[in-house]
Amino acid sequence: MLYVPQMRPLRPVRFLAIVPLMLALAACGDDDDAADTSDGTTTSEAAGGDATAEAPDDLVSQGTLTICSDTPYEPFEFEGPDGEQTGYDIDLLRAIAEDASLDVEVLDLPFDGILGTLAAGDCDVVASAVTINDERAQQVDFSEPYFDADQSLLIRVADEAKYSSLADLGGERIAVQAGTTGETYANENKPEGAEIVSFEDADGIFGAMASGDVAAVLQDFPVNAYRATQDATLTVTETFPTGEQYGFAVAKDNQQVLAFIDDGLAALRADGRFDEIFATYFGEA
Repeated sequence: MLYVPQMRPLRPVRFLAIVPLMLALAACGDDDDAADTSDGTTTSEAAGGDATAEAPDDLVSQGTLTICSDTPYEPFEFEGPDGEQTGYDIDLLRAIAEDASLDVEVLDLPFDGILGTLAAGDCDVVASAVTINDERAQQVDFSEPYFDADQSLLIRVADEAKYSSLADLGGERIAVQAGTTGETYANENKPEGAEIVSFEDADGIFGAMASGDVAAVLQDFPVNAYRATQDATLTVTETFPTGEQYGFAVAKDNQQVLAFIDDGLAALRADGRFDEIFATYFGEA
């Protein structure tokens, strides 16, 4: 097995002081009430201002919101010190669930193929830093976007002089996570001679970095940036603007659960809890 270094204890991260580029993420933590509905009102206005969403009556397990997620993928989903699943994605959905007096269960599954669990009826929602795109939207329905993200390059600090950009990695091995937009971007933009190595999860990616099996990691900027704050031997050297947005995925045409998630997000935005959760992981919006 590949060696994974012991991480420092997870803690809220003030990215705005550490990584100035996180300013680009502020759009997802603004003070807007919610996305517009088709009649021109916001979802929170349509629900009566700060009203919370009603629990759907067709959940996988009655009284519980079942979430499928690929963990760990800090800071979006991971196991906290108390053994409970936490992270930006999970905290948002837990707040929505608690408003409707629902329990939360998180199922840990590989990212590659995770959207298929919805059609199989294994979970109510997928929360795993899933980028909204047309291909995935043919398979599932997405909530309103809740996070803006780009791709990035993570390398060892000791290699910074050699690999300051993707173009410097010709002939080297670059780690990506299977089934992600980072994998797609890497395959489409790799320098000549570079080998793209796909791993099932983040543990495999960062284990490969620790062992020297790969020279770099190409994946979502907030994940790489967070990792760099937790491991002083790593640094982000380049970002790639892709205009990506994350959304929570629900089964195709499951309008009840979709409305529950969207109305829940609107309620969190309206009363300020959305910004509070954002600040826990990324700094002030």
